[in-house]
Parts: sequence; structure tokens; C-alpha cells
Amino acid sequence: MNIETRVKINNFVVKELLDLIFTFGKNPVGRSILTPIVERSIRLAVKNVPGPVGLPGVINDKYYMLRAMVHSGIRFGSTSKFVNTIVNKAILSDLRANKEKEFRARFGFDPPGFMTISPAKRCNLRCRGCYANSASEKDQLPYDIFSRTIKEMRDLWGARFVVISGGEPMLYRWGDKTILDIFRENQDSLFLMYTNGSLINERVAKEFSTLGNITPAISVEGMRETTERRRGKGFFEKIARTLEILKRYRVTFGISITATRENAEEIVSDEFIDFYFNKMGAAYAWVFHYMPIGRDIAPDLIPTPEQRVYLWEKSWEIIRERKIMFADFWNHGPVSDGCISAGRPGGYFYIDWQANVYPCVFFPYAGANLKEIYEKGGNLNDLINLPLHKRIREWQFKYWHEGDLLRPCPIRDHYLMAKRFVIETGAKPADEAAKEILFDPDYEKKMAEYDIDLAQKTEKIWERVYRNGTRKAV
Repeated sequence: MNIETRVKINNFVVKELLDLIFTFGKNPVGRSILTPIVERSIRLAVKNVPGPVGLPGVINDKYYMLRAMVHSGIRFGSTSKFVNTIVNKAILSDLRANKEKEFRARFGFDPPGFMTISPAKRCNLRCRGCYANSASEKDQLPYDIFSRTIKEMRDLWGARFVVISGGEPMLYRWGDKTILDIFRENQDSLFLMYTNGSLINERVAKEFSTLGNITPAISVEGMRETTERRRGKGFFEKIARTLEILKRYRVTFGISITATRENAEEIVSDEFIDFYFNKMGAAYAWVFHYMPIGRDIAPDLIPTPEQRVYLWEKSWEIIRERKIMFADFWNHGPVSDGCISAGRPGGYFYIDWQANVYPCVFFPYAGANLKEIYEKGGNLNDLINLPLHKRIREWQFKYWHEGDLLRPCPIRDHYLMAKRFVIETGAKPADEAAKEILFDPDYEKKMAEYDIDLAQKTEKIWERVYRNGTRKAV
């Protein structure tokens, strides 16, 4: 049986079982019968289609993360409409399979799986160290480009998953259009929206619930003191009110966390997990390690290599033992088969409010401008073989087989190499700060030293846990 047939069979089985468990999962008896069946199906799926890195520890990580995703959905009690959007439209669809085949025939590999779009630079907060350097400026992505991008993802790649970032997305306005119009016009797509949550009220939550295709991830820094130190006094209560409203309307929501040297221990503490997941009802968490770009660049805020290893250990305890989806964008490289930037198979590109296109949200050097591509008669496929993106993908494909996926990020974990790619391909800095750090010897020294120190710690873990599979195989 070839790989394509195995993928189709696995997708069909998992899809049907997920439909069943989310339909009958509220019933304790039904849940107790169906959950073990779904878990066994996930185990078989990751074994049969292991991806490019089929090491024992990698397969283990994928199984436990997928299992946590299912349990998080059951625990939250997602609406049937939301589950249908995920299972039958955004992820496991026939459209995706057909478009993958067309794309593969042209480019020789599978298409990207999603896009991240920041439609507006505006924000009502001024958080220290914001990667997007968000502000009160009115830079915004024209609505026609915003809408066309989502349509072309679907038509060219079969992709119906869109991440919305910012600035603050709820502030987006283009004429009489808002971010809600994007959600309304694309009800066959799933939107993950990163937001500070301050503009989500009863009316907005009700519409989210009715549409069933949006999951907001509310930005937090920790408990009250840590959150308000970065986001302002009284903001913790605003977040709590927003989470209560979302829970009342059964909108599946999560939290987004920036891990820094100051909060690394707190965000994996029992107090933090119990509050946001058990009390407030979050379904998932996305953890992003502080990246010294954007506003108030401070390399000393990056979690230390020791803290990064600690976060890796604690996050897997949360995932394996508490069955909570607690995804760490850097530490969980084995789950995603490494870096997902630059339009790699299943990966993504990032578009900002000026239509600049970057390999990744955290890689502040653009390879092109989508507005200019459209004006010349092009489309999203013109992003695939831009010089910067090709260089990164060539490195990714090689790194799959030779590298340590606990250090998956080219710009964060292999800085000198990423800098060389930027200079050699002539990529455009996102702002003046990105331009300055590119030629700052002190910045380069700190980043390079960090990468060396990190490698000395993670390579041992990679050999022991992932290559040798000392954890029990699934």
C-alpha cells in the first residue's frame, strides 16, 4: 500500500471516530467506550504515516499531542458546528487531498497548510517586547487582498486554516468591513485569532458561537501580577471577564503565552494550569518564546537554555499526564517535523498589514510583497520559489534527517545561518529595528552564543529520548 493510500485511510478512520466522540462524548458511557478507540486510531495513524522523521521519540510526541487535542476538545465541550468546521472542512477534507495532488505535480512536494495574516498594525495596548511592534498607526491590509488571499489558499492549496494575528485584529477596519466580515464570508475555513481579548463582548462572542469557525487565543503572561506588569493594571480582570463570556457562549478558546526569562517557571506551574484550564475553561495553549525583534528589543528576555529545557520537560508532563494541549512553538519541533516556515509542506507564510510576505511571524525579513505580486498578475504560488523561501526549505529538508528538532528554528536556534540567508537573498527588513539588528555585532554575538549553549543541552536529549526512544514507545 503506497503512502497516499495509507494517508487517505488514516484520515477517513480518524475523521469518523472524531465525529462520533464529539457527538456522543458528553455522555460518560459513550465517552468511556469511544475514547480508547480514538486513542488507538491515533496511535496507528502516527505509526503508519510517521512523516519525514520517523524516530521512536518523534512518533511518541505526535501521539501524545494528538491525544491531548482530542481530550481538550471533549473537556471543553465544543459545539457540533465548530467540530464540523475542524473535522470535515478545515483539516480532513477531500478538497485538500485533491489540491495537494495538483500542487505536487507542479512543485514536487505538498503545499503549505495555512497562512498567518496580520491585517492591522493598530493595537490598544503597548506591551513591552511586542514582536509585531504594534502601535496606534493605521497601517492596514486592503480588504480585497485579505479576502483574495484566503480564497487562493483554498483554490490553489486546498488550505482552509487561517491564523489571524496583529496588532489587535478586532481593531481592523477597511471601509465598512471588519474582521467579522472575513469570518462570515469564509465559513468553510477555520480561523485561529490571537487577540488581547479586551474587545470581545457578549455581542461578539455570540457571533463567534453562531458562526462556529473562530477560536480566539487570548494573550496572557501568567497570573495577575505577571500579566499586569506587561499589559497594564486591571488587565487581568478584563481577561477573566472575556474568558467567562466565551465560555458562556461555548466558543472554543485557548490562551497564548509569551515565555520569557521572567515567567518561564510560572506558565507551567500547577497554579497557572489549574486557573486557566480547570477554572476558566481554556481548551489549549500556544507558547511562543520571546524573540528579540519588534519593540524594545531585549535579548536578555529570552528564556535561558536551562529554562528552555525546563519548559520542554514540564510541557510534556502537562500533555502526557493531564492530557491538555499545551503546544510550545519552539520546544515541540518533533511534533511538526521541525520548522514550518517558508511554505514547506503543511507549513505557512506570514503576511503583514502592508502585504509584505515573510517566511514566519518571527523572521522579520520579507522576500516579497503580495500586493505587488497581484498587480503583476501573479498569485500565492509565486511565493513558493522566492530565493529566501527556497533557501530555508532546502535547509529544512536536510535538517529533517541530520538535525536536532528540539532546535528547529532557523532565525532563533541557528541565527548565523539565517542571517546569511537574509543577506544573500536580499530580503527586506520589516522595520528599522530589524535592519539595525542585522548589522549589530553585539546582537549577533548574543544570539550565536545562545545557540551554542542551547545545542550542548538539547543534543543529549535528542539522542537519548528521540533517536534511542528511551521513553516507552506507543
